[in-house]
Amino acid sequence: MTSSEELFIGIMSGTSADGVDCGLIDFSEDLPVKIMTRYFPFSQKLQNEILTFSNNHNISIDDIYLLENTLTKSYAKAVISVIKELNISPTRIRAIGCHGQTIRHNPDKGYSIQLVNGSLLAELTNIKAIVDFRSRDIAAGGQGAPLTPAFHGAIFGHENIHRVIVNIGGMANLTNLNPREPVTGFDTGPGNYLLDSYVKVMTGDSFDDKGKWAKSGTVNNALLKKLKQHDFLQQLPPKSCSNEQFNLAWVKSLAPKLIKPIDMQATLLEFTAQSIINAQKRYCPTADEIYVCGGGAKNDFLMERLIDLSGSVLLKKTNVVGIDPDWVEAFAFAWLAKKTLFEEPIDYSNVTGSKGPRILGCIYPC
Repeated sequence: MTSSEELFIGIMSGTSADGVDCGLIDFSEDLPVKIMTRYFPFSQKLQNEILTFSNNHNISIDDIYLLENTLTKSYAKAVISVIKELNISPTRIRAIGCHGQTIRHNPDKGYSIQLVNGSLLAELTNIKAIVDFRSRDIAAGGQGAPLTPAFHGAIFGHENIHRVIVNIGGMANLTNLNPREPVTGFDTGPGNYLLDSYVKVMTGDSFDDKGKWAKSGTVNNALLKKLKQHDFLQQLPPKSCSNEQFNLAWVKSLAPKLIKPIDMQATLLEFTAQSIINAQKRYCPTADEIYVCGGGAKNDFLMERLIDLSGSVLLKKTNVVGIDPDWVEAFAFAWLAKKTLFEEPIDYSNVTGSKGPRILGCIYPC
């Protein structure tokens, strides 16, 4: 690290509510440089609480804000752990960009809720905190998500090669990087959320390790056909989704009563893979390369199915083009924090449908 360093921390916790990705990134060069990345798992109690809140619309205001403070303390603990391990002063960090934990996403009703207390995060870390990246985009008529395509375009775009970036978190989204067109992007449907939720209910595990359980089952084609008829998949971009649209209650309403659990998992994985590749083929048919990031990149069987379905299009993980798939979102929110801090607007009109360039995020001084 040099005297000209531009150090930012990016924090991401996704729909699956498994833990915190925390990355310290240096933006003093043309491309971001990773200084340190760490993953901090949530306790089982906290994960269960988050998932309960996400699926329960009758929770109290007190409970929401208590959970927000608990989450914020987890974010702060992650930040403090990273800077202590590096033995650097908080004063060297320009800002923290924290996405927060999504518990509601209803842009059509004018809101999306990510739990993080910016004041508390700044207070506990002694670092400027930048949060609430979605609200301004929604206020400007956008979906508020996905927010990573602008970062994908800045980092992964190629002047001659048509690339698609697929991020598989709780939900999945893609970014279309056609060098002859503006950057576009949208949510394609479920990512890890249905898979993780079903495994947790049936086995108690947080996820299906490498997709082994799904691979041992047989796809139920009748159920798959019903899942693929979901209204969201027929909608045109810009569009975004969350567990309001894709959840186990919806799956249960369509599933046959006697389906074997391993066949259900196999069907949910196939549905996830097909919804991603079908979206790519429909909206990015001339793509030369597809690069996958997010937690879904760890699911070997999901990756295998994506490769099979993509046909002749090259499909690999984003480490091939410079960033480990586990850390793309943490990099992205550090980058978004930098844009906010320097008052640089981002035009998401071709991604979220917003009215034009806007400065996203709210700044909480330390």
